[in-house]
Amino acid sequence: MDDTNAFDLHAAWIRRAQTDLHAFLEALAMRLEDALPGRVEVTRRREGWLKATHRITALSVRTDGSRYLLDASTPDIRTSRQHEVRGVVVKNEALPLAQWLEALEGELRVLSGSMESARGVLHDFLMS
Repeated sequence: MDDTNAFDLHAAWIRRAQTDLHAFLEALAMRLEDALPGRVEVTRRREGWLKATHRITALSVRTDGSRYLLDASTPDIRTSRQHEVRGVVVKNEALPLAQWLEALEGELRVLSGSMESARGVLHDFLMS
């Protein structure tokens, strides 16, 4: 395979990965919005003047102590996590997408556990 064909092949894979990634972001945003009302903010932008399709440009998920940010306004998706104390950002760290997803899942698991525990205590209190 010569260099021109190899370049074309790599360029095609990059285009496909970007298309797949935007579809993944849309599915992720919809799932988070449904599962965590009030904790998720999604920014979408119309793709063109006459087009009805929208593309996600930003996503923000608030957990108890952090805010997970995803910026998809450029071809390179950037993700970060902000640690907040009383509404003030004390640390902002850039994370690779895979690590960002793992950290978000971990915090959502902790949040779910604490909410389940609180629900159980409230249930027991109301039933006593």
